[in-house]
Amino acid sequence: MWLTRICSLILVLGSSIAYATDDLTGSADDGVLERFRGSWIVNYKTAPLTDYALPLGGVEQVNGVERLEREERITGRLTRISYRIPEGNKTRKVFNFFKTQLEMKKAEILFSCQGRECGSSNYWANDVFDFSKLYGVERSQYYLAARLPGVTVLMYTVERGNRKLYAHIDVIETDAVARITTTIKREGYVGLSVNQLPDMGLLEKLVSQLETHTQDITLVVHHKGETLALGGELGTAKALQLRQALTGRQMAGVSVQSVGALAPSVLKQNQMVVVLVSGAP
Repeated sequence: MWLTRICSLILVLGSSIAYATDDLTGSADDGVLERFRGSWIVNYKTAPLTDYALPLGGVEQVNGVERLEREERITGRLTRISYRIPEGNKTRKVFNFFKTQLEMKKAEILFSCQGRECGSSNYWANDVFDFSKLYGVERSQYYLAARLPGVTVLMYTVERGNRKLYAHIDVIETDAVARITTTIKREGYVGLSVNQLPDMGLLEKLVSQLETHTQDITLVVHHKGETLALGGELGTAKALQLRQALTGRQMAGVSVQSVGALAPSVLKQNQMVVVLVSGAP
């Protein structure tokens, strides 16, 4: 049963997303939104606990000083990703690609703007997102803020004067358990950790929530190696370590398996990824 579900997951991840090979070292997609096909990560930051000013209005000038028309303070774990978009695309197309994903997830749209109604691109680039390469042509910019269970997402696209296109995403996780359980119930799987074992406290809360819907919960370890055989050995060792970490906790029904390096589309540039696969509807 678990092998069938894992193979299906590999096929889905391998066929639906095309990843560039030159992402910024140490960067990774957040998982809330699928990246635009062919794009690559050029800026990446995370912060464990952030007091975040959520823009809910465009940029205005008051007494010669630029500021947001409206903002809301929220606190959570911040993941900040900037993508370079392949040549030949338009910011509207890229914006609609991300917006459609949020609509399909039934996200609450908090605010959106486009073009000059968003205000100064320089302010968005440097004061809001802290990445100067997002400073572009104001008539080309699009911005959207949306909310999903446990997470708030900001998305900004712009074309620079040199015709280079960028898409930027800020993800503020305010409730990790709510966010992850919602994703699992919708997709059937979710990435839990990259290059380390999952946080046991968080995992215990997740399992407690999921066990009200299903007893079919499997942790799948993906691990690289210089060869497929070595990847398999390293994955098996990490799976054993994970099983030992579960001992004595309220997660006796959780299965742990390893597929080594047999799912490169899951691993991408990472050494190890742990994915939770669930039978939850």
